[in-house]
Amino acid sequence: MPESSARFTADDENVHPSDPDDWSWNESWYFSWIDLDGGPAGFFRVGLLPNQRRAMLWCFVHVDDAWLGVEESRLVLADFDLAAGHSYDRWALRFGWRPELPLAGARFTFAGTLLTRSGADAGAQVPVSIDLTCAATSERVGAAPGTDTPRPSYPADRFEQSLRAFGTVAVGGDARPVRAGAHRDRSWGPREWRLPFAIGDLQGGDRQLYFVGSPRYGRGSGYLRDGSAEPRRLRWVGGTVGYDDKTRTITPGTLRFEDADGAPIEVELEPIMPSVSFDMAHTCQEPEQWPYWRTLVRARVPGWDGPCRGWFEASRYESP
Repeated sequence: MPESSARFTADDENVHPSDPDDWSWNESWYFSWIDLDGGPAGFFRVGLLPNQRRAMLWCFVHVDDAWLGVEESRLVLADFDLAAGHSYDRWALRFGWRPELPLAGARFTFAGTLLTRSGADAGAQVPVSIDLTCAATSERVGAAPGTDTPRPSYPADRFEQSLRAFGTVAVGGDARPVRAGAHRDRSWGPREWRLPFAIGDLQGGDRQLYFVGSPRYGRGSGYLRDGSAEPRRLRWVGGTVGYDDKTRTITPGTLRFEDADGAPIEVELEPIMPSVSFDMAHTCQEPEQWPYWRTLVRARVPGWDGPCRGWFEASRYESP
């Protein structure tokens, strides 16, 4: 995950030209937040699939020890407003990501009915609205090229960015204030989902540790941000955290990282909630299903003040 932001411009907040011959081409906005006072946490992903004339959506909120979420895989692409960022408003579902200062800030809004997936009221449909104002706390961190190589006439790229977010999350009419550490991922290009990998995002006040990859397959990178300092590049080199595929979660353990100078960083990690899992069959031309899930974790990072919360997401494609 090279640290390079110069190649990204304000135009990258908006839709890019897509390769008409690439079925998998995906223009994606991902955003997550974790309230730093123990309140709501959530994540959102919208992926535009121009050659399939559709879009996919994940929006999940964790509040009061329960998961609520909506998953859509067949939204009509033509129903989106893509003038600046994106927005959608159809059939009692409304959401949008509007850059207010391109590459530096945005407003995220959502309103719809979410299914309660866990907790005492599992199965209930609950109205949820989200209104968060986001500000960047780091430059963009450019990602290394993916496994698919686009044609030169249709450039593909990706960046991550640390954020802070303030606003409200209302669940069933009960508004909760949010003061969150947050993160976004912006990408465009071919998208191959059928890979084993993991993503982690640990939020601790004005600090963040983000990682992606799979040390088992010889790849894993990320960054560590401390206060106002620029992100430090990390290599994810292993650890003792394991997978419990039966319950779609991880086992408690450690993750090991090294910074650019080879200094070790060992992080303690444990799941604190059941995971939510996603339908992946629609991401393949020949439908195929495999375990893909995300869970909340508690972590201890050296030098941070006490434990923090974070995310761990896993694609268990061809898991043993």
